[in-house]
Amino acid sequence: MKEGGLSLQHVKGLVLFFIVLCASFDLEAGGPGLRGRHWEIGPEVYHAVYEEPGVMKQDGTMFGLKGAFVLHNMPLGPVNMLRAEAVYARGDQDYTSGLSGDIENIENTLFEVRGLLGHDIRFTKSVLTPYIGFGYRWNKDHAGGMIATSGALGYDRESSYLYSPLGILFMADLEKSWSIGGSIEYDLFWDGTQKSLLRELHPLNTDLENDQDEGYGLRASLKIAKELDSSLRIIVEPFVRYWDIGQSEPGFYDDYNAFLGRAVKKTGYEPDNNTTEYGVRVVLGF
Repeated sequence: MKEGGLSLQHVKGLVLFFIVLCASFDLEAGGPGLRGRHWEIGPEVYHAVYEEPGVMKQDGTMFGLKGAFVLHNMPLGPVNMLRAEAVYARGDQDYTSGLSGDIENIENTLFEVRGLLGHDIRFTKSVLTPYIGFGYRWNKDHAGGMIATSGALGYDRESSYLYSPLGILFMADLEKSWSIGGSIEYDLFWDGTQKSLLRELHPLNTDLENDQDEGYGLRASLKIAKELDSSLRIIVEPFVRYWDIGQSEPGFYDDYNAFLGRAVKKTGYEPDNNTTEYGVRVVLGF
């Protein structure tokens, strides 16, 4: 992992913290009540910062909606928890670059879907759930048709990641129907694709597509929940998500050369980049 970013040492520290926190509760047989089947839905708002160090930065506020379907007490051997979740978000972001100038209010959209399998370890007043899964994340910048302060033309960019979440969920009962918990997660990066829609700049151009093989993700959250009745609860969840992706494999594209009057073959890379997202969501469970 690259220096300057979050590392496995941070993850190990968080894992140890959650284990110690769990151990602070009475570890007798039993555990807090878990609904066998329930749904979750709610809005989230977060600030996103995307950087290619030394090249550019793009940041802005995103507004999203997240939903999930959760099963507990599944009779599948060591697997007794299943969670399927999806989030859609959009917002406007500002692009800043010392090379190509600035563009304000670029529309950005994100879609992510995940499936998780885990095992609930129950204690007297708490539950610890290690889990593993598979995720797909898709993100698009809609900069096509926009013009930077330098006069450079913008174009749309699409990014997609395939990864496996490896994490721990934790919840503990408090008094008067309150509970507290959270999650920590390492995202094992399998593959990524970065597509730059350069044909938007000239009809003789072709799009540039780069394969990304190296990287990782980290995320963590804190949950504070209140049971409103036997079938309804509300959750407030601050969270942070982080991605660190290495330089891509080379891609080849046609780029129109005005001096020659024709397109020429070129090679392009997607530089090292990182994304940090931090915000809060409010979830209704039923």
